[in-house]
Amino acid sequence: MKKSLGLYDIVLMNVTAIIGLRWITIAAAGGASSVFMWIFAAFMFFVPLGLVSSELATGWPRQGGLYVWVKEAFGDKPAFITSWFYWINNLFYYPSLLAFIAVTLAFLIDPLLVQHGLLTGNATLADSKLYVCGLTLVLFWLLTFINCKGVRIGKWLANLSGLFGTIMPGLTIIVLGSASVFLLKRPIPTDYSFEKLIPSLSSFSDISFLSTLMFAMAGIELTPTLAGDTENPEKTFPRATLISAVIIAIIYIIGTVAMTMILSPDKIGSASGIMAAMKLLSTELNFPFLLTGMAIMITLGNFGGVGVWIIGPIKMLFESTRQGVFPEFFVKLNDDGMPRNAMIVQAVLITLITLFTSFMPSVESMYEVLILMTTITYFIPYILLFGAFIKLRKSHPDTPRPYRVPGGNPGAWLVAGIGLFSVMLGIFLPFVPGKDLVTSQAIMIYELEIAGGPLIFGLAGFLLYRRFEQKNLAPDV
Repeated sequence: MKKSLGLYDIVLMNVTAIIGLRWITIAAAGGASSVFMWIFAAFMFFVPLGLVSSELATGWPRQGGLYVWVKEAFGDKPAFITSWFYWINNLFYYPSLLAFIAVTLAFLIDPLLVQHGLLTGNATLADSKLYVCGLTLVLFWLLTFINCKGVRIGKWLANLSGLFGTIMPGLTIIVLGSASVFLLKRPIPTDYSFEKLIPSLSSFSDISFLSTLMFAMAGIELTPTLAGDTENPEKTFPRATLISAVIIAIIYIIGTVAMTMILSPDKIGSASGIMAAMKLLSTELNFPFLLTGMAIMITLGNFGGVGVWIIGPIKMLFESTRQGVFPEFFVKLNDDGMPRNAMIVQAVLITLITLFTSFMPSVESMYEVLILMTTITYFIPYILLFGAFIKLRKSHPDTPRPYRVPGGNPGAWLVAGIGLFSVMLGIFLPFVPGKDLVTSQAIMIYELEIAGGPLIFGLAGFLLYRRFEQKNLAPDV
């Protein structure tokens, strides 16, 4: 049977699945040193993850990917924890994405409020935690009820999300960043001297955003699961990994530099940076439709992304978990074949998380905390992935693998060690508070949320599985 996927199919899938517009503003806020950070993330995290995943996928090609590999190496319980954290990270990811949408929409709503005298001076809805949290929860509950009714948000909306949420806005930023310097002759507001290109290691707070940039490159472990449909997977996947790393890093770097050609890093907000840049240029060009068009594109694209994925992670969790781990109430399907109870529980948890993060001093810090908790919970399964790779190399050396990480066992240990180091660094760095948190109260709330969110939900997963184990060990009466 002819294999349907070639080298450039895999590269294209990696690039389109991983590139995200939101990460450009976070990198741009770091200034010139973000160029080095993108390169570090590409070759110290993305490449090892891609190579290790390629070997595991060709050796254990069954559907389930990371869950299957961890189960093969360590058993059912660690495999469940892997799937559990894959779902948990979405509890932080969804509100961060919807908060981004809310901030973007604020740039459309503000002029209308000013026109009717409801906003004055420099006030903006983008700085209002009440507005951002309120709209985030309204949108998520709306999507939850739509999905509970079995209304499927189709593949066309997923494609629309990629086109309007990433590709078109990204191209617009790159074009306008170049036009700002070369056509409008505006001075570059960012220092790109050699000294600024090298990250300062004097304080961890100067490089704490590296974990987010690594998260921006996460997800390559999914494409190797298509090894069975790929021509010459032993050659295709390592080549695709390296080519993808270069392309993704270049795209992110170009986008980041374009942003810093419009605004100086200190004026780029993680959530509002794109729209702030568009507002500045639309005013200078006297072209208000630029701001409106960008806001509509980003809103449609990202809203579609949430709508498409709101049900997927729950179903993946159920499919990869042994029957009896979750209470019957949680897994019960409604008349439309949807896990309504699980979706309601998910919405309640996201409501609590959103309200809890509102204690942060600003919308920007609230958004950053959500992103960092997403990163931590997403990276925890990667520890098990690299551990599974090392374990399976030792315990199943003779299992056929069309692709092997080159260099024999020393090469495998080196690649896995680099990847594991990067993942651990990505989990550690979020605990370093940013420079914008100056009061002891703000820092304490930040640390409680960064540590408490993943810890509480991780503990809940362990207790769920322990309850399942105890129930199975209990003697029948």
